[in-house]
Amino acid sequence: MRYETGTPMSPPTPHSPSPNTDAAQARSGARSFLPRLLPRLGWVLGLLAIAALARVMARQLFLDGDTQDLLRCADGVRACLSEGRWSGCTEAGKWPLLQYGPALGVRLAGGSQEDAGRALGSLSLASFFGLLAMTWRTLAVRSRPVAVAAVLVLASGLLFHYATRSFGEMVATFAAAALAAAWLRRKSPWLLALLAFVTGLSKETAFPFIALLGATCVVVHQLPGQPWRELLRAERGRLVGSAAGVLLSGGLTAAFNLFRFGSPVNTSYLVEASWGPPLGVQVEHLAALWVAPNAGLLFYWPFLVLLLAALPLAVARQRRSATVRPSWLPLLGVAALVGMLCVGLSRWWAPFGWWAWGPRLVLPWLPAALLVLLYAYAPAAESLVRPLVATPVRAVLLAVLLAVASVPHLISIYRSNELLNALFVEPGMCPGPDLPERRAQAWLCLRAQAWSHPSPLLHAYRMAPGTDMPKRALLYPALLALGCLWLRRSARAPQSNL
Repeated sequence: MRYETGTPMSPPTPHSPSPNTDAAQARSGARSFLPRLLPRLGWVLGLLAIAALARVMARQLFLDGDTQDLLRCADGVRACLSEGRWSGCTEAGKWPLLQYGPALGVRLAGGSQEDAGRALGSLSLASFFGLLAMTWRTLAVRSRPVAVAAVLVLASGLLFHYATRSFGEMVATFAAAALAAAWLRRKSPWLLALLAFVTGLSKETAFPFIALLGATCVVVHQLPGQPWRELLRAERGRLVGSAAGVLLSGGLTAAFNLFRFGSPVNTSYLVEASWGPPLGVQVEHLAALWVAPNAGLLFYWPFLVLLLAALPLAVARQRRSATVRPSWLPLLGVAALVGMLCVGLSRWWAPFGWWAWGPRLVLPWLPAALLVLLYAYAPAAESLVRPLVATPVRAVLLAVLLAVASVPHLISIYRSNELLNALFVEPGMCPGPDLPERRAQAWLCLRAQAWSHPSPLLHAYRMAPGTDMPKRALLYPALLALGCLWLRRSARAPQSNL
């Protein structure tokens, strides 16, 4: 065997990197660090901008006329209790119980009526931003593009206006949506009981809506082929908890009615219910809630209406193409809830909740309904959202549309009285329908205000250039527009396999 000879190998020696190598490694590290840093920086800047917007909105808190009466009624409760009157306290008024608690708390702590009104307005503002955060957290586990789209839809409509008002609708909206979110995420029965209790205090007619909302959340969790008995066993704790909350809020409301009316029911609202319009006018009111230029959701909240209209079509398309077809039951449950709400309002003598901006009374249950639908049908909703931002041009167009749609709501918090006067005062006030001889004229006047009076939305666009508001208020349309970049970034991720 022959061996090759040569120079023996020496052990390796440590290599000292050159300055050029160090610089290359540093540049490579910077390039890998920047993609991780930029999203965090975007979140920080976004949160700072939202905080600045919240500060702008907090300076525009408005004490509404109904709230002024509620605060007087809260003082009436104090007076009756101090006198030892536990029944027939007519000074306590007719309003739902939810806002009495904070108002009485402020007054008992030594605050003025103005302080109590400011507290109610602050609760509305906190409820608005809480609703947006809760919607994001609930839907992000299903689909991030859908979660971002839902936040943009909720922020682009009527809720922005009511976030600065002392009306109870914004707190009621948050409570109902929180109840739906907790049920969808299968939180503890104790939390469901608390949220059902609070939601039940928001309106004396809330109980059937809570039941229908809960039933719809139950069927969202039904797996293909799962027996009903097994599903109900899994949801038993939440069903019992929410039922307990409803019973407790119903009992407390009945006790409060005994205190002020001497009856377990709200006799004041019963009297007003007798003022309802005839069937033909009810049909007009039902249509006006959606499509009337001055009262319809289509004009005051177009992105919500378009999403609600398009989602059933996307679900039907998914059922044709998917191996596992989604159930229609959640959609039918939400349709029943929204239908019951709108039919009920069409029978009321003031179906839109006026004097107010847009159809106020329909608001509290819509975000909860949207949340349930988007959670149940996240893949179908994602198939609607992704094409909207599939190209930069489409994303920019959507950003412009969102910003433009937000302008009237922004103007409304600065020039509210002027806008409402243009709708309700200048063409003539409607008579109340409390007397039979006034009712025909009242329905004609409501029709004119909803369909033919000059549009307050267009009036808001016209007065926008001269509105005396700080430049910081433009953060609202700017954030909606920038939200489209967030939506595009979320939508460019791999499609959810839900």
